[in-house]
Amino acid sequence: MRAAQTALRRPGLPMLRPAVERPHREHTPQTESGAALAFGVIFLAGYLPGIWLGRSGTTPLGQQLAAYYTSRPKGTSLAAAFGAQLAVSFLQLILVLLCGFCVWGVGLLALLFAARGLFLGLCAASVAAQSGASALLRYRLDTLLSDVGTLLLCLWLAGWAVRLAMELFRAVRGRAARETPGTARRLAVRFAAALALSAAFAAVGAVFTVMGIGDVGR
Repeated sequence: MRAAQTALRRPGLPMLRPAVERPHREHTPQTESGAALAFGVIFLAGYLPGIWLGRSGTTPLGQQLAAYYTSRPKGTSLAAAFGAQLAVSFLQLILVLLCGFCVWGVGLLALLFAARGLFLGLCAASVAAQSGASALLRYRLDTLLSDVGTLLLCLWLAGWAVRLAMELFRAVRGRAARETPGTARRLAVRFAAALALSAAFAAVGAVFTVMGIGDVGR
């Protein structure tokens, strides 16, 4: 009887609630589009310093780039022009893809787009400084389709690469996401689609090169 009374007087212990894992913030189409927009801004941020570096036309690298783009040999075959443009596009796309499979992929993608913008700005400014506005126009006509097309494809692919890289980063910190394998598959599918589109751009650009579209006004 005394034990029962003691039990009645004993304060009840608070009930512990089971820990509920906070769900990760779901990715939405705005996540990919926002990443693509951010990398586009980073590309432009690198393009402007490239113009500043090549405006004088006195840097050794700028002079070599200007000589390459303004004195290419005549009689380039369609296959050679297609292979050269496709190789450049493939290199950029594969770098974006590899960044997606790296835990530091977001930072590496930012550096990649900044470096690409710096290089293209340096090329354009060096061509203009060495050979004038007419040479710059020819250079733009020769490379506009491949450069712009590849840039847009890389930005589209980068949005999904960022998603995978962020999931891998969380996995390293012990917060693995179940959707990571699916994200990797979707990124691979989009890489294949981007590569097919880049081949189409390279084919059209190669036809323009062989036909001498960039020789207008020469």
